[in-house]
Amino acid sequence: MILFYIPCPDKTSAEKIAQTLLEEKIIGCANIIPGMESMYWWEGKIETSSEYILILKTLKTPDAQERITKRVQELHPYDVPCVMTLPVLGINDSYKKWLEESLK
Repeated sequence: MILFYIPCPDKTSAEKIAQTLLEEKIIGCANIIPGMESMYWWEGKIETSSEYILILKTLKTPDAQERITKRVQELHPYDVPCVMTLPVLGINDSYKKWLEESLK
């Protein structure tokens, strides 16, 4: 299993990405977490914004990271979206089986 961490500017954007990837059977689950404050450099100055965190869950396959990253970049409204892949050290068997069934 791998996780993707993706900040989004609003709930609508996060839901659109999640819904699309679920319908395409690229992911088995998405979590949308509201209320994150982000500070970052953009075009030479420090910016602050509220964001939603989108966490995507899928099985680790040879092309999963590349495929999801490409698809998120196509759907995401930011010029430079963060699509960070996080390794999973372990997963319980029942959840893994559910995830496998969800992606069929």
